[in-house]
Amino acid sequence: MNSKHHKKISSTKRLDGKKILVSLTSQLEEDIYSYCRERGIESQNEFIRQAIAKYLDSDYEDNTLKLISLKNLQEKLSELYDMVSILFSYQHMMHLNTLAYHPEIAHELTDAAFASATNRLEKFFASFRERLRDDPAFFEKLLHIYVTGS
Repeated sequence: MNSKHHKKISSTKRLDGKKILVSLTSQLEEDIYSYCRERGIESQNEFIRQAIAKYLDSDYEDNTLKLISLKNLQEKLSELYDMVSILFSYQHMMHLNTLAYHPEIAHELTDAAFASATNRLEKFFASFRERLRDDPAFFEKLLHIYVTGS
């Protein structure tokens, strides 16, 4: 299979959509022909496909869209910052509460208390993982956010 034949196959795959009729002035037709010849574009159809793709992609280079995207990003970061701040504040209050309502124990009991706490923490974390695994709504929400980006 020669490379020219391969190009035509890939070009026709891209042109499998609805056909439209576009009238060209003789000057425009001559300009398109010259442009295609200079750049090695094989057909007017391919030229039009490339022109449309370039036009559509140019929207993403618009500074207004960039600013809107940056503003959205800034809002999301601000929201995440607030969430982290709230979680930190909550954790700090929980720790203070623990220290206030649970006095220190005798030194000879610390090793046993630490071993017991480690064991209870592992049980708690295993239970937490099970709860997350058994919460399909949570995972569906994460999947929705991942797939749609919203």
